[in-house]
Amino acid sequence: MSFSIYELDENILKLLTVDNFLNGMSVNDFIEEISKDHFLKGAEVNNKAYLDPKPYIRTFESTLRELKQLQIHANDSKVKNERSVDSYELKHSENVLDLNAQINHATEKFDLLDTQISDVSSKINPLGNTLNKITNSRDRSQETIFLIRAYHGFFTKEQYLPLETLRTSRKLDDKLKCAKTVRNLLNLAKKVSDEKIAKSMKCISTIESFGDVMEKELLRKFEIASEDEGDIDFDMMNEIAKILFEYNEGINVIQTFVIKNDILIHEENNDTEEPNWTLLADPNYNDFKLDHQSVFDNLKFEIKARARMSRKVFADPIPVVKIFIQRMYAQIIRNKVTSLLQKSLTISSLAHVRVLHSLFTMVGDFTGDIKDFLTTEEFDKDQELSNILDQSYCDLFVEYIGDNVYFSREKKNLEEIVYEIIHKFNTANETVITNKLLATRVENLDNLEYTPQRPENDRFSFASERKRMNEFTKYVTAKIIERSGSRNSDYSEPTPNEYKLLDVAQVETVLKSVIESVARILELVPNKAPEYAFEILEILIIDFGKLYIGGGLEVVYDECKKNNSLDYLGYFNSVSELLFLISSCIKRIILPIATNIPSIKTRMSNLVNGFVAQCEISLNIILKDTLEQFKFKFQNLLSKQKKKDFNCSNIEDDTEACELVSDFLVELHTNISTAMNGTNLEKILIKIGMEVLHQLLEHYKKFTVNSIGGIVLTKDVIRYQSVIDTWEIPELSEQFQILKEIGNLFTVQADLVNSLIKEGQLAHMKPYTVRQYISKREDFNPSYADRFFKFK
Repeated sequence: MSFSIYELDENILKLLTVDNFLNGMSVNDFIEEISKDHFLKGAEVNNKAYLDPKPYIRTFESTLRELKQLQIHANDSKVKNERSVDSYELKHSENVLDLNAQINHATEKFDLLDTQISDVSSKINPLGNTLNKITNSRDRSQETIFLIRAYHGFFTKEQYLPLETLRTSRKLDDKLKCAKTVRNLLNLAKKVSDEKIAKSMKCISTIESFGDVMEKELLRKFEIASEDEGDIDFDMMNEIAKILFEYNEGINVIQTFVIKNDILIHEENNDTEEPNWTLLADPNYNDFKLDHQSVFDNLKFEIKARARMSRKVFADPIPVVKIFIQRMYAQIIRNKVTSLLQKSLTISSLAHVRVLHSLFTMVGDFTGDIKDFLTTEEFDKDQELSNILDQSYCDLFVEYIGDNVYFSREKKNLEEIVYEIIHKFNTANETVITNKLLATRVENLDNLEYTPQRPENDRFSFASERKRMNEFTKYVTAKIIERSGSRNSDYSEPTPNEYKLLDVAQVETVLKSVIESVARILELVPNKAPEYAFEILEILIIDFGKLYIGGGLEVVYDECKKNNSLDYLGYFNSVSELLFLISSCIKRIILPIATNIPSIKTRMSNLVNGFVAQCEISLNIILKDTLEQFKFKFQNLLSKQKKKDFNCSNIEDDTEACELVSDFLVELHTNISTAMNGTNLEKILIKIGMEVLHQLLEHYKKFTVNSIGGIVLTKDVIRYQSVIDTWEIPELSEQFQILKEIGNLFTVQADLVNSLIKEGQLAHMKPYTVRQYISKREDFNPSYADRFFKFK
């Protein structure tokens, strides 16, 4: 109890509770709350707000006492609670120990009971086995007794009424017993029969007759149950199937079911249109497609329907589905495949391999779909049906794919396509190609000059190439003889001029055929793909590339020798495009096939590299001869330059030689630009331009030039430069600046020559060469040349 004269008011007492502090009130909040009503509002002392400290002091003293009392109370509560906690923990531990004792006791009881049960089971199990044996023995004894009585009945009376009762019963178990008994009767009768005892043989036939009657009656009911497609009695069919499976493994009921639902009868009436054989035999037609997909779609539908029906009828539908599959492949699919492939052989090799590939793909997809269906529907858990499908699929095409039969036709197809092109091209250029001037020159070239350096074991085998080319030449000759012997009124030789030039379209035809062949090889004979791909490459490079592109280069070389025009330069672009197409096809399509067989890949690379190298050598020879002819022509035009053209007294128009040369260069550029483009055009123009520059530099060393003649020479030079500038080759235009600087040597005053030769391109020219031009000045005097020109 407090004895202070300043008692705390009720509001502050309310604040001094443990709950307030537990609920989050801080000391600052508490102080603010108890002191907020003690300000002297509005009063001032000595111009300062009045503050009476006593209420604050007394209030805080009282507050402090109350807080101490609260602390004492809290401590007492804490001690009391700790004692309560100790008491409850002790009680909990006692409960845990008591429960543990109870559990141990229950476990001991359970172990004892388990032991007792095990003892009882060990004693009962032998007894149960004995009872099972006795029961089984009793059942077998009853069956044996019934079987012997039935045999005695058939042997003595040719019938056994209890068995007939089972046969005519409506109960499934009775019919199953009848079927099983008849089966066992037949086995027994055959074992005990003796040919010397006629009655025993008669008994066998009697039992067989009884079984036949039973089976025929069941089969008749089976057919009746399956006749109404809208309301098939699958339960009845299933019961009959079980009975007949018990009798003779269901051989006849399966045949009845298959014949009743035979796919062959349904499919024979679904005729499809014949493929367009003309298009299939055309190498330029790529969008070919056999119109038989509907047949396979119908077959898929039918086999799925039969499979689902067989599951409802038979306990084990796999034997039934197996028969459907075998009949479908051996009859329906084989008939279609054989008829189409035999027909295609009479059309062409291309038509045959295309039809073979299409059918192989189509039947393969069909087989895969059937396998997926059987797996999804859980018909084929042991993969038995999948193996039958794969084997049936392979058996269809083994006659056309195995033993190298397919690839021999694939090669024949490509050879026929190549033959058509080579024959037409050779006919149009027979004389040129027969001469083989370019080929002879290539073979006689110095290898160090033209042939890229390669290891000896990597060099292209020309002997092998010649052998293969000779073989193909014989093939072409044989085809020509064959064609001439079988020529009819509709056949006419191609007009030579139509096929005189290389045609990118012909190369594209061959490349498309090669790609198409490789695609077929990868699918039909993947195991032999690298080996066959190399043979395809030999046809492409040796049979086609050497004869067609090589022959085209012979034509170019012949045109180059004639030099009637420069149109033949257009072949540079054509040959470059053709080589690019062939190289791209080989690099992307053929070479990757032999990635895992380095030996074949190396042979492929050597074959291609040798062919490309020969083509490049041939092009270099043609280009070199072209430049030689141009050089000779240019020299003839420059020879028309008159001696007085640059040693004259008046300035006239451009000299005759300048006009002829300029016109020739303009015409030459026009022809070359029309025939060539891109890098090839730029390279040949640079070679020609540098040759022009060289000829002009040598040309101006031959003429004496006076001051007026120097102006004429400069005019000629300016015209040459303007012609070269139209070629739009900065490198060449820059080189031609030397001509203008040389012209300045003849026009400047003598005392300026020394400074002139130290500037521009003249500064890089050899002093002796510069002196040759200066010596052609009219005012040149050798006796004081060095002093006058200050030139060494």
